[in-house]
Amino acid sequence: AAEGGQRAMAVLACGEECAPPTWDTAGLHIGLGIGLWCMMLLLGYGLSIYTFANDAASLQAAAHIWRRKLHANIVYVLLYTSLVGAQFVQFCSRTITGTVSDIGLAIDLAACAFIVLELILGWLDTWLGNIMKGHVFVFTWGLVDCLLLPSVVFMALPAFGEQTWGSFAFLSALHLMQAWQWLFFSLRLSTQMLQWQVASLVGEAVMLLCFFAMFMLELEILGDPSAVRPLQEREWNTVAAIYFVFVSVATVGYGDLVPATFLGRVAAIVAFVGGIILLAVAVQRVAIVATEHGQGNGSFAPGIRTRAIIVSGNPTAAMVKDFVNEIFHPDHAEDAEDIQLIFLYPAGATEMEESMRLLRGKDMIDIAAKTLIFQGSVLESKDLERISAAKAVALYVLPNMRCENPYQEDAENIIRMIALRRILPTARLILLLLKAESRNILQDAGISISSMDGETTIIAVDQFKLELFGKSCEVLGFAPFICNLCKSVGDDDLIAGGPAWLKDYMQGVGNELYEIELSSVYADNRQAVFAEVVMDVLEQTAGYVYLVGLVEQSLRDGVRKILVNPGTQYRIKATTTGIKTFGIFIASDRDSVIQCEVNMVFLGRRARPANEVGPRQAASSTGKTLALPPMSSGEQVLLKMAGPVLTQRAKQLMSLSARHRHGRQPERPPLKTIASGGHILVLCVGTKSEKDLRLGAHHFVRPLRLGKSLAEMTPIVFMSPTPPRDWDMVCHHPKVYLLRGSPLSQLDLERSNFRAASMIFICNAASNPIGGRQAEGWMVDSEMICCSRLVESQLPVGARTLVVADLRDDRNHMFLPVPATSNTGSTVTAVQARTSFAKRFSFSSSSALFLSASEEDKPQDKRRVSFFSDASSLLEQEDEKKKVSRDEPYFRQPRFASGQLFVSAVITSLVANTFYSPSLSDLLRSMVAADMHTVPVPDQWAGKSYFEYFDHLLWAEERLAVCILRRADPARLGPGGAEVAPGAKGIKRRYAFVCTAPPAKETTLLATDLVICFGKDDPRRSDPRRA
Repeated sequence: AAEGGQRAMAVLACGEECAPPTWDTAGLHIGLGIGLWCMMLLLGYGLSIYTFANDAASLQAAAHIWRRKLHANIVYVLLYTSLVGAQFVQFCSRTITGTVSDIGLAIDLAACAFIVLELILGWLDTWLGNIMKGHVFVFTWGLVDCLLLPSVVFMALPAFGEQTWGSFAFLSALHLMQAWQWLFFSLRLSTQMLQWQVASLVGEAVMLLCFFAMFMLELEILGDPSAVRPLQEREWNTVAAIYFVFVSVATVGYGDLVPATFLGRVAAIVAFVGGIILLAVAVQRVAIVATEHGQGNGSFAPGIRTRAIIVSGNPTAAMVKDFVNEIFHPDHAEDAEDIQLIFLYPAGATEMEESMRLLRGKDMIDIAAKTLIFQGSVLESKDLERISAAKAVALYVLPNMRCENPYQEDAENIIRMIALRRILPTARLILLLLKAESRNILQDAGISISSMDGETTIIAVDQFKLELFGKSCEVLGFAPFICNLCKSVGDDDLIAGGPAWLKDYMQGVGNELYEIELSSVYADNRQAVFAEVVMDVLEQTAGYVYLVGLVEQSLRDGVRKILVNPGTQYRIKATTTGIKTFGIFIASDRDSVIQCEVNMVFLGRRARPANEVGPRQAASSTGKTLALPPMSSGEQVLLKMAGPVLTQRAKQLMSLSARHRHGRQPERPPLKTIASGGHILVLCVGTKSEKDLRLGAHHFVRPLRLGKSLAEMTPIVFMSPTPPRDWDMVCHHPKVYLLRGSPLSQLDLERSNFRAASMIFICNAASNPIGGRQAEGWMVDSEMICCSRLVESQLPVGARTLVVADLRDDRNHMFLPVPATSNTGSTVTAVQARTSFAKRFSFSSSSALFLSASEEDKPQDKRRVSFFSDASSLLEQEDEKKKVSRDEPYFRQPRFASGQLFVSAVITSLVANTFYSPSLSDLLRSMVAADMHTVPVPDQWAGKSYFEYFDHLLWAEERLAVCILRRADPARLGPGGAEVAPGAKGIKRRYAFVCTAPPAKETTLLATDLVICFGKDDPRRSDPRRA
C-alpha cells in the first residue's frame, strides 16, 4: 500500500525527471492565465451590473470585514507568509536542482489555496464597492495571480508530452512583500516609529530585488523566443544600442559592448556627456517639483468624474484631521468615492506643515491620496487657477480655532468669502466664523447673504456653543442629543465590549439628521396630518426612524420655512399649493428612511378617543425691557417741531444710550439671590483684559428667557475678571448678573456660592490663552482644566450641581476629573429634590400632581428621588473591570454622554456634514429655538413599550418624544422601594446617558427614565435663521 501511494504521488510530481522550461510551456501558462484574467474581468462587469440593480452593500461589507479580520489575525498572516515564502524559496531551489518533490508541490498548492482565497475576497470587495477599484485590482493583483495559479497547477500535468519544473512561482515574492505589511498590521507595530519604518522599507526592497532577480533568471533560462532570435545574429542592433547607452549613462559600464568605428565612438562621447547632463537636469527638475509640492506650490487638475472641495483659511492641523475624517467617514463612502479635498493655506501659515505631517500618519493612509495641501491665496487668480477652483463643487473657509485675535481672523475669512463669491458666483460656499458678531462686517460692507448668488452657509462657533448649553440648562441631555446628530458614527466606531450602557448609547449616537422630500401620498392621496405621517414612518421602519419636523419650500421664490413638531393636526400641504414639503428625519442612514408610497399600506393611525386629543396652551412670552423715562416738556416740544420720524430716531438713540450705560455698569447679583442657590453660574476662563473679552452672552441667555414669565426665570450669574465689552447685548434681560472675579480663585468661587448652583458652565471665553502656535495641544485648555478640577474638587459628594466643561482640543478630555458620586451620608428630601429638578428642567403640567405629592404618600417615588438627587452629575464610578477607557474617542466618554462636555470637534463635524446636508445648520438652530420639555415616566407607563408612550404623548399632549435620559443602573432598590447605598457590596455603580431616537418597539420604559420631547411649534417664537 505504501509503494502504491508513492507511485500515486509520483504522478503529480516529476521528481528528478523534470524537463527544463521552454517557451512552449510558458506560452501555454500565459495563455491559460490571460483566459482566466479575461473571465474574471467579465464577471466583474456582471457583478457591477448586479450592484446597480440590487442592494449589495451587506455583501460588500462582509467581504471587506473578512479581509480586514484575516489581515489582522496573526495566525493567518504567519501561515500565509510561511507558505508564500516557502513557495518562492522552492522556485529558487528548482532553478539549481531542476527537480520537483511531492512535498514541494503540496506546499505550492497549499500556498495557491490561500492566494485564491485572497483573490476572491479582494475581487468581491473591490467590484462590489467601486468599479474603478475593481479595474485597479484586476489589472494589478488579478493579473499577477492569474499568471501564477495556472502555472503552478499545471506543474502536476504533462504538457507537450512531458512535465516541467518551470512555473511563474517567482511572482510569490510580490505576495511575500504584501504579507510583510500585514505582519506589521497584525502585530500592531507602528511604521511611524523609526525602527519599524526602516524594517518595513528594507524588507520591501529586499523582496522586490529578489523578484526582479528571479524574473531575469527565468528569462535567461527560457532563452530568446524564436521571434527575437534574428536580432541576436548581429552584435549591434536596436536593443543592443539602447542597452549600451543606458548602461553607459548610468555609469555602470559592463564592457560587453564597445563601438568599433570612429564615428560610432564620437557619437558615444556625445551621448555620454549629453545623457549625463540631461539626467542631472531631469533629476534637478524632479527635485524642484517635489520640493514645490512639499511646500504647497504644486497644481491640481481634477479628473472627469472628480468632485473637488476647496478649503481655504487657516485651519489647525487637528481641525484638518477631523474635517477629513468626517468627509471620508464610512457612512459617506458612496457619496465620497469621487471627492478630492484641496486645502489652500496662506503664505507663512504655521499650521500647514503640521497638517501635512498628520495626513502622512498611518491612520490616514487610506484617505491621504484624496487630500492635497497647497500654499496660496484665494485673492490671487493664478492660485485659484492652479487648483482648478472654477470646477469645485463646494468652497469652505475655515478659521484657526487657536488664533490670538478671533475678530481679525473672522475679518480675513470674510474677505476670502467675498473674493470667492465674486469669482465663483454660483458655487456653494460654507463660512465658519469664530464670533457671531462678525456678521456685522458683512452688513457694514452692504452685503446681504440672502441676496448673494449661489448657496451660502454661515455658522458661528460661539453662537452654536452658547445656545446649545443655554438650552441644556433648561433641558437636561439636550447637548449630547444635538452633538450626536452633528457627528457621523458608523459600524466601525461601535466597538464591542465596555459597559452595558455604552451599547444603547452608541446605538443612538449612530443616528443622524436627514432632510428628505415627503412622499406625495401623504398630502395628495391621504390628506394626512403631521401626527399620522410620524406614526406611518415609525411603523414602516419598525420603530427605527423618527420624523421630527417639516421644511416647507415655496416653489415661487424658494423661501424655506422650518417647523419642528408643527402640531398633531397640522395638515401636510399638497403639491398643488405651490409648496414643496420635506421631512426632517432622525435615522441611522438615508436608506433606512421608508415612507408610504403608491400601492403601499398606510400605517398612520388617525382615529383617537376625543378625550385624548387636547392641544396644550402655548406658553406666554414675557420679558423685561429698559423703560424709558416719561417725556419732558422739552421732548414734547421736540415732538411738535421735529415730527414723528425724528422723534422715533431720538427714542432709538436714547434706548441705545441706556443700554450702553447699563452695559458699562453691569448689575451685580443680589446677596439674597446668591445665598438662595439654584442659580446658573458661567465661569469665563482664559480672559486677559477687557479688550479681548466679548462673551456673546446673549446667545446663552436667549434660550433661557424665551417664552418664560419672570417667576419661571432662573438667575444667571457670569463670573469674569473684567466686564465683557458686549454686555449691553444682555443687560436688558431680567435676572442676569455679572460678578467680577477669577474663576481660578477659591475666594471668588466662594463669593458666587458655586456649591449651591444648579449648573456651572466653564466657558473658554477668550481667544488663544497662551498666544501663538502651541507646542502641546493640552495648553489651549490648561486654564479650563485647572478650573474644572478646582470646582469639582470642592463640590460635596452627591451634589446636584452639573459641571460642564468647554474644550478646544478633544484629546484633553482625559485630563478632566470624574464627577463625584452620590453621597450616602447626605439627606435630600423628596420635596427638595422634586422642586429643584422641576425648577431647573421645566417639567410639564402633566407632572404637577407628581411634584406636589408628599414623600410619605408615594413611597415608590424614592426611586425618582435617587435619580433626581444625583442625576444632575450623571456620572458615577463604575467597577474597574467595565470602566470606559479614557483613551477612547470623546463621544464614547460618559462625561460627553451625560452632557457635561463640549469639544470644538463637534463644530468641525457639523461644518463637514453640511456638504452632504446643506440645511443641517438651519435644522439644528431650529431645534435649539424650539419648545422642549423633559417629562418623567408616570408610574402607569413604567414597564411598557416606548412606542406606546410615544403614541400617547404625540396624540394626547402634542409632544414629540425624541430621546430618553436613562440611568444605566435604575434598579438600585432594596425591599419596599428603598434605595440601596451606592457603596453596598455587589452593587455596581454605572452612568446615566442620553439614548437618541431609541428603537421604539424594542425599548421598554423604566420608572427612572426621563423622556425629552419637542413641544408644539409656536409661530410667535423667533426664527433662529435670522440670528
